[in-house]
Amino acid sequence: MVTFILLLVMLILFMVLGLCFRLAGGVLKLTFQLIFCLPCAILCAVAGVVLCCTLLLIPAGIGCFKLMGWFLNPFKCCVLH
Repeated sequence: MVTFILLLVMLILFMVLGLCFRLAGGVLKLTFQLIFCLPCAILCAVAGVVLCCTLLLIPAGIGCFKLMGWFLNPFKCCVLH
């Protein structure tokens, strides 16, 4: 009976710690995206618009837009179709 109670307490403890780590990871991810990724994405968008205004630098502007997409979601997993 004591072993069962001890295992139950450990299970509850691990569930609570797992939830805390998951929440802390989500908060850290959000702050990273707001502090670093969002300003970089805005800068890439502005640079893309400026580069697309010239005829020769349109490919570089498109590359800036693709980089902006990565900055908006840097933790996206690769999905194979």
